[in-house]
Amino acid sequence: MKSPKLNHKTLQLDELSPEVLDIIETVFSGFDGAIIIDDKGTILIFTEYYEEISGFKREDVLGRHILDIFPESRLLETIETGKPIIADVWGYGHRAHIVSRIPIISRGQIIGAAGVSIFRYMDEARNFAVKFSNLSTELAYYKEQVKHLSHAKYSLAGIIGKSEAILEAKDRVRRIARTNSPVLIYGETGTGKELFAHAIHEESRRRNNPFIGVNCASIPENLLESELFGYEEGAFTGAKRGGKPGRFELANRGSIFLDEISDLPYIMQPKLLRVLQEQELERVGGTRTIPLDVRIISATNVDLRQGAGLKHFREDLFYRLNVFQVIAPPLRERREDIPMLCEYFIGKYNQENGTEIQGISKEALTLMSNYSWPGNVRELETLMERACVDADKGIIDVDNLTRFGGRNLQHQLHGAPNHPHIRSLKEGRESGEKDAIEAALKAANGNKTRAAQMLGIHRTYLYHKLKELGIVED
Repeated sequence: MKSPKLNHKTLQLDELSPEVLDIIETVFSGFDGAIIIDDKGTILIFTEYYEEISGFKREDVLGRHILDIFPESRLLETIETGKPIIADVWGYGHRAHIVSRIPIISRGQIIGAAGVSIFRYMDEARNFAVKFSNLSTELAYYKEQVKHLSHAKYSLAGIIGKSEAILEAKDRVRRIARTNSPVLIYGETGTGKELFAHAIHEESRRRNNPFIGVNCASIPENLLESELFGYEEGAFTGAKRGGKPGRFELANRGSIFLDEISDLPYIMQPKLLRVLQEQELERVGGTRTIPLDVRIISATNVDLRQGAGLKHFREDLFYRLNVFQVIAPPLRERREDIPMLCEYFIGKYNQENGTEIQGISKEALTLMSNYSWPGNVRELETLMERACVDADKGIIDVDNLTRFGGRNLQHQLHGAPNHPHIRSLKEGRESGEKDAIEAALKAANGNKTRAAQMLGIHRTYLYHKLKELGIVED
């Protein structure tokens, strides 16, 4: 038995029943109005809106040629070319209207065209344009705000100093910034590790993309995973509808700065290692893998290698983070930068607090140059802020440095007459470290790798300590 042949005849609009045409008209009446013609130009649908603006009655128009009613109509042009005419201005009566003309196609053949009104009047179009423009402006504003909030604030020019130590560090930043590899910034508290992180981002090709900072010590351990990697809706009680992107997602195509990385909980370390190795993550409660393009910059004030030896920090994560290392030098190794730093902070706090400080005395500079600065540049900035307020105007002298809370400086200036033989805890620790390093070098016949192994530290850290403690090798 032969299967019946299918009818492939092209449907014509004039073959539609009145009931079907009524349904189509009802649909188009939901818009601002419509005219539909067949391929010969005969008007088949004429909605109420067009009755209103034209003054023609629907029953007087249906079945007539479009050019008899609207001689300037471009609907026939749409049928001839098969191309739509979108958002065209159609002038009729005393008003201008915005219409779109769209060909109606069946089985690849044009069988008619529809004219659909988009805006009844130009005023409505202008209002729409104004609203759209306002939305675009607002969106651009918020994009700029997000960019500002998640952008690096400091450049290499913001790292003040001309000492050999600081110039060496800045030169290393320039060379490292060209890569996409992880960077570990080591430095004591107050040395400006965050400034170096910002500068690495600003010197890199990622400078126009986000820079997201995270302090690993400031986020509660139970929230850290969701903060770093985000979460899906319903992942836990209180999770936002729609979920939330984590800091890594926000930093995509840019850089993420993990400050105080040594405080990262041990249970989180393998998850960070996976992100580093795979450049992808899964949100908490999610199953979808999200690809990443993020450069990781981390900072610490402790020796992570020692932490790895004590099982506080994973050794494999340390090696992944420590592809490149930048050492932020302590202030005691760049004392020649103190006058320049003082000048910068005086200008800053004159502007912020309305003081009129013109400079600092030689005696005050000498005192600061001889001070050990355990708090580094951050301590210097705090001291200068207090001194500026104390002096108010003119020249800062020794009294301004010591009177307003500078007890460490005062102790160093006047000494400790009651107990001259007692050293500070820091001085005792440095002396002990120096003795231990010298003994290890002697036992290893000057071989630094062997000496570092004896001391349980990395060779790079040994070099740093040799320089810091001023140990001269025979």
